Amino acid sequence: MNSQKGGRVAVGRVARPHGLKGEVRVQPFLSNRDLLRHIPRFFLSREGPERLIPERVREAPGGRDLLFFFQGVTSYEEAEALRGRVLYAETADFPPPEEGEFYYFQLEGLPVREESGRLLGRVVGVMPVGPYDLLEVETPEGRSFYLPLVEEVVLSVNLQEGYLLVRPSPGLIEVQLGEDRE
Repeated sequence: MNSQKGGRVAVGRVARPHGLKGEVRVQPFLSNRDLLRHIPRFFLSREGPERLIPERVREAPGGRDLLFFFQGVTSYEEAEALRGRVLYAETADFPPPEEGEFYYFQLEGLPVREESGRLLGRVVGVMPVGPYDLLEVETPEGRSFYLPLVEEVVLSVNLQEGYLLVRPSPGLIEVQLGEDRE
């Protein structure tokens, strides 16, 4: 099944203090940044106990960042100590996705299969690159290639059975792996 179930995922980075009273600017790693507003606690490492409880969240001026006040962070100096720190969230703290939707962290580790049933590899990450995101897929031989995360290529995401069904454009994978077409 899914290797990420029940763990922590990186959801943002503290960019810098905002003002003098402990507020910090957070750069979200999630395509839906508003999810950060619903997460009740953040951790400062993937496994450690150090955590931050949000008291208030608001829009940052001029961009896609959010401004957070965390419990116990009440001065510029305390906010400055968080600069550059990655924020992690427990996957259990995410609100359940809508029917037919998924979180990117749920895709990591899932097998990627063509319609013929041929295993292409496993998802190792998702990269936002512009108008669509890219799935990074690692082959059984340890090489990587990318597939656009669009309906024409990713036909279905089956979280229950744990796999992605894809229809890559002819030659798309071979070109990336430097293989001759047959």
